[in-house]
Amino acid sequence: MKAISEKVSYLQGLAEGSNFTDGNPQARIVTGILEILEELAGTLGAMGRDVEGIKDYVESIDEDLCDLEQHIIHANKEVVELECPACGEELYFEADLMDDDDVLEITCPNCNDVIYINDGSFDFDYDADNSEQVSKSSSPS
Repeated sequence: MKAISEKVSYLQGLAEGSNFTDGNPQARIVTGILEILEELAGTLGAMGRDVEGIKDYVESIDEDLCDLEQHIIHANKEVVELECPACGEELYFEADLMDDDDVLEITCPNCNDVIYINDGSFDFDYDADNSEQVSKSSSPS
């Protein structure tokens, strides 16, 4: 935004240094346009600062919402928390899925690696009292 203000100031200096007179209709038009440009540059700079402040505020809200979401997930259900061994993404799923009769694969949404299959091929211990993983799951044999 500073570059726009500097350009407008440069044009104003050129207009003042030229042969324009106040009685000349073209001079009044150019002077009026330069004044409007100066106001627009100031407004644009203020808007840019406001957008940065809003951006920071939205990021703060996003972090708070993520924390709240995690709290709600853990408060309402028994949740298993795993870390993807390939990319380190934290994954959460309901503990009931581990006992499902149907074969179910849980994949990482980040890298699409299979994290867990409920067919007995993964060595996984789950502590229902703490609702968390006790030992890392190993890859299927």
